[in-house]
Amino acid sequence: MDVNTAEAATNSRSSSSSSSNGDAAQPSAPPTPAEAGSLPKKGARVTRVTKKKGELLTEEEKKANHIASEQKRRQNIRTGYDQLIQIVPTLTPSQRSEALILQKTVEYIKYLLMEREILEGQVKDVGR
Repeated sequence: MDVNTAEAATNSRSSSSSSSNGDAAQPSAPPTPAEAGSLPKKGARVTRVTKKKGELLTEEEKKANHIASEQKRRQNIRTGYDQLIQIVPTLTPSQRSEALILQKTVEYIKYLLMEREILEGQVKDVGR
């Protein structure tokens, strides 16, 4: 989608919403960040821009896609830490330090491995 096409789409939206033919005005879709001419505010949810095969993204659309991908990556990391807090018994939801969460998780895994070795030894002793 080139600049002229984007401008034409924006202009057709604004002219169709301000028509005075007596019909009820149909709500138009909000402009994309590229059409609006500005990037989203920090903390605002961003959706990825997709185009037909062969069409190139504008720099604004590329930046919006990058922001959306980064937000998704950060959310996935947060979800992973939340899951560790739920699984590791020595962690509480008030402990949000990533370093502490990882340290306690490693300690818990080592504990579980040690418990496994003890249980395997007991199984071998019973089998003799």
